[in-house]
Amino acid sequence: MEIKGIDVSHWQGNINWAKVKAAGIKFAIIKAGGSDDGFYTDSRWEANYKGAKKNGIAVGAYYFAGPKCVTAEAGKADAKRFIQMLKGKKLEYPVYFDCEAQPASKKSGTTKAAIAFCRELEAADYYAGIYASAYSGFQDRLDDSKLGSFAHWVAQYASKCTYGGKYGIWQYSSGGKVSGISGNADMDLSYVDYPAIIRKKGLNGYPKPDADKNTGTKAEKVEAKNGKKTADAIISVMEGWLGYSEKNGKYKKIIDIYNSHKPLARGYRMKYTDAWCDAAVSAAAIKAEMTDLIGTEISCEKHVAIFKKKGIWQEDGTITPKRGDIILYNWNDHAQPNDGSSTHIGIVTKVKNGKITVIEGNHKNAVGYRTIPVGWGYIRGYARPKYDKSASAKKKSVDEIAREVIAGKWGNGNARKRKLKKAGYDYDAVQKKVNLLVK
Repeated sequence: MEIKGIDVSHWQGNINWAKVKAAGIKFAIIKAGGSDDGFYTDSRWEANYKGAKKNGIAVGAYYFAGPKCVTAEAGKADAKRFIQMLKGKKLEYPVYFDCEAQPASKKSGTTKAAIAFCRELEAADYYAGIYASAYSGFQDRLDDSKLGSFAHWVAQYASKCTYGGKYGIWQYSSGGKVSGISGNADMDLSYVDYPAIIRKKGLNGYPKPDADKNTGTKAEKVEAKNGKKTADAIISVMEGWLGYSEKNGKYKKIIDIYNSHKPLARGYRMKYTDAWCDAAVSAAAIKAEMTDLIGTEISCEKHVAIFKKKGIWQEDGTITPKRGDIILYNWNDHAQPNDGSSTHIGIVTKVKNGKITVIEGNHKNAVGYRTIPVGWGYIRGYARPKYDKSASAKKKSVDEIAREVIAGKWGNGNARKRKLKKAGYDYDAVQKKVNLLVK
């Protein structure tokens, strides 16, 4: 795949976008603003965006970071300014941190600025990337080993791009001639179908896809629709993902569900390269509509803090858990009491004969079961969410309930009738049995 594009700013003046389209240009990366001359919005940003969109040219955007953008704080602040410029717009290509103005002596700081900039954009549901020269940028001004998770737009004016890393767009010339543009234009080639990726994930102003259309079983959807906040419901969601793995790529659906829920914990949008055990528990809570009971996190220890705040944390790894309890592990300690930092998480599905069965995300890089003994040394503790009573829980017989009614446990008159119906019992059948027993 090789897609022809350009990048433009106010320097190209008034562009005839219809002619640009006719010249075979498929996309344009448009300058939105920068911080190299104070903080500003490019004077042609709005006009260029509207002109390109009107003529069916896919659009991305870039922000020219100034020489003082060499700290994480500065990068985050610039990203927030950029986001304001992007509001209300739909873009089919990534949004970029343009790294040209920073001194090479500030390489470490510039790298931190670029990371903070991109993460701030990702938290706002944008597909973030970095623009820089193959050598004076990604080599001299940035520590590229820390930037692999962001889209790369590489500038190198040569017959071929010799940048050794992975990149999506190559800017190969600054002297291009395109009908509709007076003077020179920067020329680009894209090797990634960014529009398809961005639309599918609901980024850059595009609506989020309905997670139910792409993931989850019929049973999961019924549970969510009925609003049953039970241990059975959340376990059903997790079991619907059994076999989802990094190898088959299906684990990404779990991360997509997590990222679709707002607000994101600490504003961080997960990447597919992140550890995802807690994301699986959080995504299951999202699907089962139990975030009020469980919360959402991707850090196990920070999730413990949420459990403590909700009053559901059991600081004891030796207790016998219940089905639906959330189990936390600490792989750095193997003896009880285990009070270190939590490093893994799952949900208890069964306890029998001193053995605990747990369903976990990221267990051997997949959703799967683990069986461990009660009181296992690696258990950090448990959270016991305040679930509704399970609709599938075994009910007492009519005879048992009738005898409880006679004993006065269900009250009298209409109050008794309401209680029995609420608990799922047939009031008439129970009352009939009561009448037989008291004869």
